Amino acid sequence: MDNHDVYFQFKSYYNKYPGEPAHLGDFIELTGPEEIINKIKQISVYPYGISSPLRLTAVKVIQLIHEHVGNVRVNTIGESFTLFEPRQQRQKKTISVFLRIAFAMILLFLGSALAILYFHSDVNMKEAHQAVYHFISGEKTDSPALFTVSYSIGIGAGIAIFFDVPEKLKNRNNPGPMELEMHQSEKELKEYISDQEGKKET
Repeated sequence: MDNHDVYFQFKSYYNKYPGEPAHLGDFIELTGPEEIINKIKQISVYPYGISSPLRLTAVKVIQLIHEHVGNVRVNTIGESFTLFEPRQQRQKKTISVFLRIAFAMILLFLGSALAILYFHSDVNMKEAHQAVYHFISGEKTDSPALFTVSYSIGIGAGIAIFFDVPEKLKNRNNPGPMELEMHQSEKELKEYISDQEGKKET
């Protein structure tokens, strides 16, 4: 009997919580004869699920398919390995969580305020405001309040624009700079963990 061709590629996510049984269909996308695909998807890989990051290779997937399904030619599409992590259980919102968030926000606010104050002190921002105010209005003053208030509002508006706050208020789904930076950081962390898991296997 001729071998059937089956193609697979790794999924970009793992959608089960720790302790839930994991089958091969939870890790890969498949195309080929429907009957064979259904058999492959039901192959048990981790009966007790995964509780920590796991590196799965294409070689391991091919071995499992050949062990459980006959007359199959397995073809890999894309990466030869990837890292899967179990879904995180949602933490209940407790007072301690609220206090930690509040503390972090206060700490960030104070740190940002001090950074701006130190910067202004280093560059002598007061004299700069006085010089700009004199240049615009032709008047000299020790406290250019109008210009200082406008400058302060401009800082807040600039931060809001940088973090794409106006678009968020319109319920747009486009990611802002912070989301992109977090995504890049998570991607690099995932690659690092995958490399470390690969070193353990050798």
